[in-house]
Amino acid sequence: MDRTSARPFRTRLARSLLAASIVVAILPFAPAAAADAHTPDLREQTADACPWGYTSSATVFFGQDRADSGVPNRDLGDGCTIMDAIWAEAPFANHGGFLLTVTRLTASIKRDGVITSTEQARILLAAAGSDVGKRQRVTGTRAVPDRRIGLVLYTVRATMPAAPEATLEALADCGYRNAEPSGGVNNFYGRTAAQLAPLVARAGLTVPSIGVGLGDLENNLDGVIADARAFGARYVRISGSGSWDLDDYSRVAATLNSVGARLKQAGITVAYHNHGFEFTEQDGVRGYDVLVRETDPNLVAMELDLYWAASVGIDPVRLIQQYPGRFSLFHVKDMAADGSFADVGEGTIDFTRVFAYSGVAGVEYYLTENDSPRPDGVSSACDSYTNLRALRY
Repeated sequence: MDRTSARPFRTRLARSLLAASIVVAILPFAPAAAADAHTPDLREQTADACPWGYTSSATVFFGQDRADSGVPNRDLGDGCTIMDAIWAEAPFANHGGFLLTVTRLTASIKRDGVITSTEQARILLAAAGSDVGKRQRVTGTRAVPDRRIGLVLYTVRATMPAAPEATLEALADCGYRNAEPSGGVNNFYGRTAAQLAPLVARAGLTVPSIGVGLGDLENNLDGVIADARAFGARYVRISGSGSWDLDDYSRVAATLNSVGARLKQAGITVAYHNHGFEFTEQDGVRGYDVLVRETDPNLVAMELDLYWAASVGIDPVRLIQQYPGRFSLFHVKDMAADGSFADVGEGTIDFTRVFAYSGVAGVEYYLTENDSPRPDGVSSACDSYTNLRALRY
């Protein structure tokens, strides 16, 4: 190993040793604390200081895998949770600053009896294992894996009802391996899931995700599960409404947690797909923040539509930094200079910068889409595929 290649290794090792030393240092001196030392009576007597905060039914979570501590995200006695206290200190200038913040806050709540010494250690290790505060650079050497690229079939909705076989085969011929159909239980472009799924498979495409309605989740969850299984889908996603207020967002978050638990038992994850209206502030709070904070990251994923976020001035990178590990699915959709839809790579969105944060986001699939394809859905979809395959970040 030459000195240049050794430097990143030494840096990572130093960071790991620093994190480990912090944990080791606190363990011998930390008195055992009862995890339930803060009582429900205190919470009942105290006004909720974080009414739209992180759910206490989830864990202290900084991203996927080793960045999930597994420690319950407990209420601190005033309606705020551990995650609320940590993210109130954001944004973090760097990873070291984030670790110092987590160390300070967990030491304080350990003294208050909210967590034990072991739990503090687990939170610190999760923080050290996360990418929070780390700048992700565009190297120009990475490509989106072909097996992770798919198409949202809304792009080819004009031809799917009358000519599904020809449409799907054309998409496969230009390179697509995955597709995301949308509709409702027993109705995908005029066909049931059981009827459409064999056509998709015959074309050589797999279906990682399907789109259904919120009403389907609420009123026919068994049907949703049956349709997802027919396609072999691992994700089921819904969209929202521009008429929702904050209470509606909170209600939907509770619904996603509830159905998410049942879907998880079936090997399926529920996801929420955004438009632009979720980012409108209501009394200083965005509905999108309510959805992310009040849903359990182990049960509910977010499908981030990059076009709709950008259309209302939201920086996807900032969103990913704010909610690491929550974005299993990307709708990769581009924006023309006039704000209209463009094929991927032919508009104004800097996908290289966004994709550099794919690991932080937790992305599994990159699903291209064009709501107004020209000259037709298949041609537009194939152009987007070609451009996405050529992109380096």
